[in-house]
Amino acid sequence: REILNRVMGLLMELRLDASPPEIARKTHRLIRELSGNPDPYKDLKHDYNERALALLPGLRAQVEQAEDPLELAVRFSIAGNVIDFGAMASGFDFDSEWKNADRAQFGVSDYEAFKADILKAGSILYLGDNAGEIAFDRLLVEVLKQISTAEITFVVRGEPVLNDATLEDARFVGLDRLVPVMDNGNDAPGTVLSEVRPEVRTLFKGTDVIIAKGQGNYETLNDAPGNIYFLFQIKCPVIGRSAGAEVGEYMLKGSALRGQAEIH
Repeated sequence: REILNRVMGLLMELRLDASPPEIARKTHRLIRELSGNPDPYKDLKHDYNERALALLPGLRAQVEQAEDPLELAVRFSIAGNVIDFGAMASGFDFDSEWKNADRAQFGVSDYEAFKADILKAGSILYLGDNAGEIAFDRLLVEVLKQISTAEITFVVRGEPVLNDATLEDARFVGLDRLVPVMDNGNDAPGTVLSEVRPEVRTLFKGTDVIIAKGQGNYETLNDAPGNIYFLFQIKCPVIGRSAGAEVGEYMLKGSALRGQAEIH
């Protein structure tokens, strides 16, 4: 009850134009402080990292046999976005997601532009989202390395928040053995550019293609400059209306300002 009362008071003080990840960051800082638990989702994250890794060999085999390995790897990566204990706190069907991923409906798909940009990019910045999901991001990174000579950097959250992935999760699924991995120095469940570490801002400004996973990254970066592609599932009607899609649909959507960016 103390936590609920304090959170209610906090909500009254927030700006009306604050993004959901900015609100969640403040709320979960308070929860961690009052509970005395620096990482309340730690066990859940570990569990879903293990469950995701167990699926990876079978999914990798499907990708290797696919007519377009990149397209199927993108689908599996987006399927992994279902592992969300914030937006999907009421529950999700983890096991059935993989059976439907190869034929799931896209609300928006800028896949052809995405693939063309990947193939000519010299650098790719991959902004991760959740633990568990990060294993399927690894599968997409494997395919990116096979089809592109771009330098790839993977970025995770700087501190625990919800079930978002941190360096510990990236290392657990082996991403650090494939590409450089760094944390963004911040605990928002999205990417608040004004608050991430300077090295991440520098990468963001100078990277040819930015892959931004998850609804939180869409909420914080859709109006940011850069050649950004958002990969996520629509999890609420508000974001659906913003993105032009329905709840449950897959999204591979270029950012609002993507047309103003150029591949170097």
